[in-house]
Amino acid sequence: MNVQQATGKLKHINLKSRLIAGGLGLLVAISIPLIGHETLARTRSKSDYEQRLFDAALGFTLYFEGGFSDHPADIGGRTYRGILQTEYNAYRASRGLPPLDVLQMSDAEMLEIYDGYWRGSGAPAMHPALAIVMFDTAVNFGIHNSITFLQQALGLPQTGVFDAETRAAMEQGNNKFTALQIVNERILYRYKRVQEKPSQMAFFHGWLSRDYSLWGYVSQIQN
Repeated sequence: MNVQQATGKLKHINLKSRLIAGGLGLLVAISIPLIGHETLARTRSKSDYEQRLFDAALGFTLYFEGGFSDHPADIGGRTYRGILQTEYNAYRASRGLPPLDVLQMSDAEMLEIYDGYWRGSGAPAMHPALAIVMFDTAVNFGIHNSITFLQQALGLPQTGVFDAETRAAMEQGNNKFTALQIVNERILYRYKRVQEKPSQMAFFHGWLSRDYSLWGYVSQIQN
């Protein structure tokens, strides 16, 4: 599947009205559809701009990651608001805190964990569309794999490490096209995943809904 084919398939995906309304509201709030990202960066303080962009990315991701899940076919196990129980245990242990049911995770803890995905994926230095896609990919696939997807989109060896070669390629590839190419690669991976492990078909339609919704979400952002 190429980018043009994926765009055609997008027409057949009905984005949920709540996501459309929420996405438009967030994008308008950070002014991304109204002016280019370079102009935006010049007219806002960096911290204010980055916070608004993070809010837009998190709003999309939490729409699909919100709530509690413990599906028997999900190798991640117990998950709440996109955070695995094992991940939450590790987070609390790193701060000298005892284990706690992930359902009791506070908003502050959730935001701190997600900030790790945001920074670990390199999102703060990226074009708005790419930042949103990289953040969601890091949450959904892990930081290492999000960088692998980025390297694949840039035509680089897939090491999963944000190395000097990747940073150099980003000088030319820090744009919406790269973001959409990553979404395209995610879709291809979903098909491969269910072929290799049929039990994952339980999540297939949800995965595609997320990917095509992400495509539509970032497509609204100006180049």
